[in-house]
Amino acid sequence: MSTTVPPGVLTVPAEVHGRRLQAMRAEILRLTDEVLSSGVFHGGPRVRELERVTGRLWGGHPVGASSGTMALEAACRALGIGAGDEVIVPALTFVSTSFAPAHAGAVPVVADIDPLTRTLDADAVRAAITTRTKAVIAVHMCGQCADMTALNAIAGQHGLAVIEDCAQAAGATHHGRAAGTLGNIGCFSMWAGKNLGGLSDAGLLIARDPGMVPLLRQLIDLGRHQDRHVHHVPGHRGRLSELDAAVITHQLSLLPQWIGQRRDIAAHYNHAFAGLPLQTPDDAPGRPHTYYKYPITLPTAHEARRLADQLTAAGITTEQIYPVLPHQQPAFTRIPHRVASADHAHDLTTRTLCLPIAPELTQPEIDHVTHTVLTCH
Repeated sequence: MSTTVPPGVLTVPAEVHGRRLQAMRAEILRLTDEVLSSGVFHGGPRVRELERVTGRLWGGHPVGASSGTMALEAACRALGIGAGDEVIVPALTFVSTSFAPAHAGAVPVVADIDPLTRTLDADAVRAAITTRTKAVIAVHMCGQCADMTALNAIAGQHGLAVIEDCAQAAGATHHGRAAGTLGNIGCFSMWAGKNLGGLSDAGLLIARDPGMVPLLRQLIDLGRHQDRHVHHVPGHRGRLSELDAAVITHQLSLLPQWIGQRRDIAAHYNHAFAGLPLQTPDDAPGRPHTYYKYPITLPTAHEARRLADQLTAAGITTEQIYPVLPHQQPAFTRIPHRVASADHAHDLTTRTLCLPIAPELTQPEIDHVTHTVLTCH
């Protein structure tokens, strides 16, 4: 099928976070001027304000970081994960989830996902545990929390630490509690393309234990504490910038509205596609979806490719959720790892498409996506 879009056809991009930041242009320029005038560019009052506000809104003890990847690496180090340990990670996730324990010297152990929520399956975790298992990293996929009740119960039975990868779940909740406060440490990515993000890469950790905060701060600042010339532990250059912190703090008050708009679009799609031979996402009990992504699953990989081609021809860009899974990546030929189970992940990644969803989409764009999917079926 030709993928050339005819002239005059409305085009709908997969991601429109640029529109969000452009709409904030005046505020971003004001904040930029403030940061420039202050002469403080990392780890200053704006980072502390972000930590204070997220702590008030979500709970726990936040620490700003330069990225979600940096947050994961600091979390692994702070929890004492290292050589000889195994860390259970979901088969469907971004590579950073596995890179972090690997960089700490541990072995990532891949466990399968729940095919309905695309989050780590509790039974798969239970089957993957060995005497070397030190921790579990639960990823809240596409904006929906993993089953933390089940995962925390398993971790408690076996004395395991739990790290939450909240890269796709800012503002999500699990039975009323905020994502990032359900395990030992929550790790957020806040780069520009997330539901909540700055101008570039940015991240946040939330520690359950306030006693971990000093070590986390050292790990993201080359091991320093107060005296910039003294390095107490081997750390990283992982500080959050003042400008990104200021932009993210400004967005926090808008996040509930944005999540509501995403949920409205998802409800529109769900209603429109109810009679079609495809699976749409929905809330799991006690785990309302925030729809960072809107994944639909087709009966076969062939049908998924065909629909993607038809949408592309109509000017609509779709995405796949990690078409190459982490353990299939070339890098993993050099990373000691173990695949305990991954059948559902292998299957779903070939049959899933993500349709455009964002508060910044216009109604004509939403209608165009809806009409095209219906027409293709």
